[in-house]
Amino acid sequence: MHYEKKATGVGCSLLYDRRTTRRESLLVKRIVTVLAVLAALSLSASSAGAASPESKQIKALQKQVTVLQKSVKTLQKQVKIVDAEAYYNFTATACTLAMTADLFQATWTVINPLSATSPFTALASTPIGDYNACSVLKLTRTPGATLTPYTSLISLLYGTA
Repeated sequence: MHYEKKATGVGCSLLYDRRTTRRESLLVKRIVTVLAVLAALSLSASSAGAASPESKQIKALQKQVTVLQKSVKTLQKQVKIVDAEAYYNFTATACTLAMTADLFQATWTVINPLSATSPFTALASTPIGDYNACSVLKLTRTPGATLTPYTSLISLLYGTA
């Protein structure tokens, strides 16, 4: 039942046994499977052991992202503080301008009766609005020629002396 078959171009003969048992074919399949698994494991071990340039870049970028995330959080906190300070400064400026206008108007109300023709008559009668800037700062505008609102504002900004 044995027969010979010539392999073309090799010059050797291969013997084939038609009575190869099922057990022998399973053994061959197991050997091939084990070799394939070993080859796969050796490839994964070599790639895991030696860090590729891409993995090094990824690790470096991950570190940079972490550092940048911390920087962003710090900057966001600083922006909130600067926004609050800017709002406070604009509010204080609006209140200061309104108090200055009140002081000018008090001056004009004194000057207008003394002058025959006063260009300030219309300006002295209507106080300007401060868009609630002084009330936001808890300052009271006082009509008349007084410096009390200014001292209150300076105390608010710099503290009491």
